[in-house]
Amino acid sequence: KASSKPSKSKKPLKIGIDARLAYRRGAGTYAANLILALAKIDQRNHYLIFNAPDGLKGRAANNHFHWVNLPFSNAAYYEQVLLPRAAGENGLDFLHYVDNSASAISDYPFVLTLHDTMHNRPLSEVRSGATFRQRLVNNYKRWAIPRSAKRAKAVLTVSDYSKNRIVWQMGIPEEKIFVTPEGVDLKLFRPVKKKPTKLFKILVHGAADERKNIPNILKAAKLLVKQGKVFQMVIIGMDENELKCTNYIEQVIDLGLGSQVEWAGNVPPWTLNQVYADVDLFLYPSLMEGFGLPVLEAFACGVPVISSDTTSLPEVAGNAALLVDPKSPEAIAKAIGQMMKLKGLRKLYVQRGLKRAKQFSWEKTAKMTLKVYESLEF
Repeated sequence: KASSKPSKSKKPLKIGIDARLAYRRGAGTYAANLILALAKIDQRNHYLIFNAPDGLKGRAANNHFHWVNLPFSNAAYYEQVLLPRAAGENGLDFLHYVDNSASAISDYPFVLTLHDTMHNRPLSEVRSGATFRQRLVNNYKRWAIPRSAKRAKAVLTVSDYSKNRIVWQMGIPEEKIFVTPEGVDLKLFRPVKKKPTKLFKILVHGAADERKNIPNILKAAKLLVKQGKVFQMVIIGMDENELKCTNYIEQVIDLGLGSQVEWAGNVPPWTLNQVYADVDLFLYPSLMEGFGLPVLEAFACGVPVISSDTTSLPEVAGNAALLVDPKSPEAIAKAIGQMMKLKGLRKLYVQRGLKRAKQFSWEKTAKMTLKVYESLEF
């Protein structure tokens, strides 16, 4: 149970954080930036960071941060057994699991970041034709997440939307859940002067996961082509193997969009700023998000954004994005058409976005997280 006030008279804490997924997708971006921000703001407590990539170690300058590699061949065994065992051997006060699931079998105290309740979705809603490994991972998450969330000392989540879903769908007591919104690194994501181009470029964050809404995005693109609009759609976030798990390329061919759509693969975080700098519009009509980090990144880069009027996205975007019904290709196409036609509208959303991005920082996330750490009672 977490008490409301941290006690400064307590001895410094010894905290373990699992960093093996740092920089991988949204949860990995959260993990890496939370660790870096904690290293910046916390000179009091001691941290043991497990399985961090080298790129992270080099950037966290704090003598209270120590790095441990736990070799493992099975991710579930690592999460359930190896991490709690290592925490005990190193005399840690608690562990922080940052990617939705934690040990459901160990009594070792831990804090859990549960980004959303997407593990509750049927796998068929996530991707069509899931592989054996994907089914295995999905079954593991469905088993581990609810059990570990109930055992956690505190549950952190990234939006009020996610908090409400966790209370409603999982029955976790409201007082045990703390909202610590994600942030954006304004040094990494910043406006870059664009070279004027004749072709209107639209950036899309894709994934094999159906919630990224690629089919409706492609239908909207087809409607724009019928209206005689000239544009290029750049889709990032899927490597060749992930793309092969979908029928998106067939959809592009069926809709006759071969010349309008470019598959640009995965982009490392440190080159994302340049990708945003090269486009005129960011299109993110996701069907479901626990937070929606790319929206903030686009804001910070000075790119106008179209996003969804559902789940956590209105909470994150505020009035700084043009919000649409993600299930309506007509609504998506109409919004893109408005943005293409009206330079003043794009400019308005750029200004609002830059202002909005300044309200979110990883330092804020770290301060809120630290407050939860220091309020824990054992």
